[in-house]
Amino acid sequence: MSERDRRCQDCGTPLSRYNTALHCSPCISGRRGMPAPTVQMPPQVWFTADMRRALSQWNWQTVLTAVANETGASQTQLAELTGLSQAHISRLMSGTSRCFDIRTISQIVDALGAPRLLAGLAPVPAWSGDTLGVQGNEEAEPMKRRTLVSASLAVPFAAVLGEVQTYVTADGARQIRLMVPELYTLDDQIGGEAVCQAAQWCLSKVDSLLNQADYNEPTGRELQSAYGEMAEMAGWLHFDAGRYEDARFYYGEALRAAQLADDLNLEVLTLASMNTLSRYQGRPREAIQLIQLAQRRAAGWAPPRLAALLAAREAVCWAQLGDATASRNAMHRAYHVFHPDIGGEDPHWLAFFDTAELAARRATASGYLGRPDQAATAMQAAVDGLGAKFQRNRAYYSVRLGLSLLTEGDQTRACHIVAPVLPLFEEVRSGRAHARLREFCHQLQASTTPAARDLLGQVHALQDTGHPA
Repeated sequence: MSERDRRCQDCGTPLSRYNTALHCSPCISGRRGMPAPTVQMPPQVWFTADMRRALSQWNWQTVLTAVANETGASQTQLAELTGLSQAHISRLMSGTSRCFDIRTISQIVDALGAPRLLAGLAPVPAWSGDTLGVQGNEEAEPMKRRTLVSASLAVPFAAVLGEVQTYVTADGARQIRLMVPELYTLDDQIGGEAVCQAAQWCLSKVDSLLNQADYNEPTGRELQSAYGEMAEMAGWLHFDAGRYEDARFYYGEALRAAQLADDLNLEVLTLASMNTLSRYQGRPREAIQLIQLAQRRAAGWAPPRLAALLAAREAVCWAQLGDATASRNAMHRAYHVFHPDIGGEDPHWLAFFDTAELAARRATASGYLGRPDQAATAMQAAVDGLGAKFQRNRAYYSVRLGLSLLTEGDQTRACHIVAPVLPLFEEVRSGRAHARLREFCHQLQASTTPAARDLLGQVHALQDTGHPA
């Protein structure tokens, strides 16, 4: 476009050659004092291959250009929306400038309404504020937090469901099922109620498809598997929050879906999860029966890591029943078949079961058998072996290690183990993790050691401020 053909992007009036802006003076004056515009991107646009790639690479030239083309937003409107200058937006859109500042990236992503996970950003965290039963700022912005977490899953589902309201294709069912790992990602990062609500929302949408849409038999099995995997995840999240009866309901839904879909993988996963729930509910005989059923269903096809997981959970159950010999034999089988590397035959959900998780199972068994020294050694190995993404487990395992050390009478070391992970509780929403921290703090209440007083002070400071100390 030549200089004389430049026109105002709002009203179309020819612009003076002396006006370097994108709008004429009357339009600029009229826009002053107006609220920032909104940009309504169709949800499915964020999940095209090109847009996913651009967001993951922080390629703002592609992202902002696509937004402008799709919505008709001008550079000035994008600037007002994101809080950046028009010149900055122009440089980003032309590719002459890149942005790697995490605060600015979060600003752009949130302003445009793009799913945070696609840009490698975690959901907005929040400190629970009630570790010792003291009312904190949990409800300060509950809807904002829940919306942000749920949106990272609701948007891709909206994109898929928008195309399959009446007839579900095999590809549509597969796309829905691919959303399940997003749940696992959110759970690994924070866990908690917001992720649970997102899982329940997704579950309700798939349930509607199963009962209202048309599809062929193979697609129906794929949908049933997707429903079952989401139900199992919802069960786990309710379990993690301490709502055991709700967890039992969702595990029942998952097991039914697994059987309808003839999905052995899902059936074994669900039985293994039900095993853990039964153990926590004080039903050790039921727990043994469930894990042995899972092993029978997995016989002949289970990859090594899955076989190791089932054997390790059996070992914990025998320990809960006080049978040290049976527990030791089962744990020996687990270590014998375990392979540290994820194999191509391993289901995606098995990624959590690594050397750290195996050590944690050994620690749990040792604790049941009244061997706190062995439990502490094994749990230390679990903490040391955790990957960076498992923040919930790092918080949970560290506090469990601290509890084992308290049992041994080593308060100072226990506090030195727990203190560094306290800031993680700003993000971690796991009910189990917070319950363990409450238990740890309760056991320290009567202590007069400097380490105990300092740690309790840090916990109270976190509750009072809602931010890391």
